[in-house]
Amino acid sequence: MDQIEFLKSNSLFKGFDEASILKFAEVFEELEYESGGIVFEENTPADALYIIMEGCVNIYIKNSEGKQIMIGRLIQNETLGLLSLIGNFEHLINAVAQENTTILKLPRQKFIELNKTNPQMSLRLILNAFSEFVKLLQENSETFKFIIETYISKKV
Repeated sequence: MDQIEFLKSNSLFKGFDEASILKFAEVFEELEYESGGIVFEENTPADALYIIMEGCVNIYIKNSEGKQIMIGRLIQNETLGLLSLIGNFEHLINAVAQENTTILKLPRQKFIELNKTNPQMSLRLILNAFSEFVKLLQENSETFKFIIETYISKKV
């Protein structure tokens, strides 16, 4: 599947016309990860939105003893970094390709540049991303609670 068709099928781009999707496709970076490849690590800047185009990504968190604990697996069409476009955060988790995986990455800086010329389009993406985040939070409240508690316990 090419990027444009893929983005059309993704819930983050619900309500976008073809011209808008084409503009987003121009700023996404397509990245390939081999099995075991690190997408991002805990405590690094969360400065991009990631959408899994093919493959899957395991999500880990280190507990206070430094042991990696797998807390989830994301598959095609699922996203990482939903809030990364709107603020300066750091990753609370580690994301590792579980198999050969293709990911579309939208760096915050490219999103900011796109926002200068297309603020309505950018706002729609932010609203869709926030809606997806709230839905994920509701469906996975125990996992999010575990992530936050683990993060806090390591900072104390």
